Amino acid sequence: MGHVTFLFRNFFTHKDFLPAAAEIPGTIYTPLHWVISMLLLALVVGLAVALGRRRDERLVRRVLLGIWICTLVLEPTKILWETYSGKEVSLEVGGVLPLYPCSVFMLALPLIIFGGRRARLAGSGYLCTIGLLGAAINFFYPINVLNNYSCLSFAGMHTLLYHGAMLFSCLLLLVSGYHRYSHAHTISECFLPSVPLLLWSIPANIINYSPVGSDYMFFKCNSFFLPAIFGDTPDVVTTLLAYLMYAFLPALFYLIPYLFHHAAKRRESTAAASSI
Repeated sequence: MGHVTFLFRNFFTHKDFLPAAAEIPGTIYTPLHWVISMLLLALVVGLAVALGRRRDERLVRRVLLGIWICTLVLEPTKILWETYSGKEVSLEVGGVLPLYPCSVFMLALPLIIFGGRRARLAGSGYLCTIGLLGAAINFFYPINVLNNYSCLSFAGMHTLLYHGAMLFSCLLLLVSGYHRYSHAHTISECFLPSVPLLLWSIPANIINYSPVGSDYMFFKCNSFFLPAIFGDTPDVVTTLLAYLMYAFLPALFYLIPYLFHHAAKRRESTAAASSI
């Protein structure tokens, strides 16, 4: 009962005023975290499969619209909470802004909901490649947040629900058939899933290379385990490498089915010609 009281009393408490993580129930990979994340994962998968099997594109767009509206409300709420609830009231421009690979989700959703075929391919393509990878990592290993907060806190629930929503949206698109990795019809269309990432990189690198400095979208490789690999690599080089990854990794998911499809068509054409 004492743990429950602590969690409810400190649901909105900033990490500046919390005890050490070892004293907080529900931090990363504690039993409470495992229970909450597994329940949420079961809900994400079950609901995505149940709704996706209906093959109703109108329903898919409505569900994604609801998710998009929620992100547009919760993201600025989180930023304001971070700004005003700590020991110092200040906007941490170098860290709190939504300029990470998973933040592109907020740009991809309106492309998927309202866009034409190529815009939907760009938005859905991001979500089902880099978005899926980022959501999975941050859902199963939310070290940046649950290293300081309980999963049953505002910050903890925000990260679990946000990345859970990304996983759900990706599964919903694939199960419903609203998106397929075979939807790219030309070589240039295979690179459309990279466009949202490249657009998001503009403000990210403006701040990264400004006097404020940051590692938004990991262009400087100063986050997670990356310094152990790129610690002595100049920032310009790591930025170029990150751009190459963001441009080509999503494209591979579409280039491979595209090339297989065209190889099969060539074989069919050759077989038809030889039978004449």
